[in-house]
Amino acid sequence: PFMGDAKFVIGWAMVGRAEFAYLIAQMAVSADMMDQNTFSIVIWALLYATVFAPFIFRKVLARYVAKNFKTEEAELAEDEATEAVH
Repeated sequence: PFMGDAKFVIGWAMVGRAEFAYLIAQMAVSADMMDQNTFSIVIWALLYATVFAPFIFRKVLARYVAKNFKTEEAELAEDEATEAVH
């Protein structure tokens, strides 16, 4: 409710920005805060997120635009039809 309908659009837009997460994972391994097995899992998860996020974002954005801007176009069409009648 806080972000409204745009929360998923914003969230998926941010998922593909994993450059900083790679750096944090590397620093965690260097500081012995994470073992190599966990590091591998994190890197693969980041790769998947980086590859698939744009496709999911496109789908979520298209759904958001269709839901929110279709009604505005319909309102404009109604206004134009009303003006044409008068």
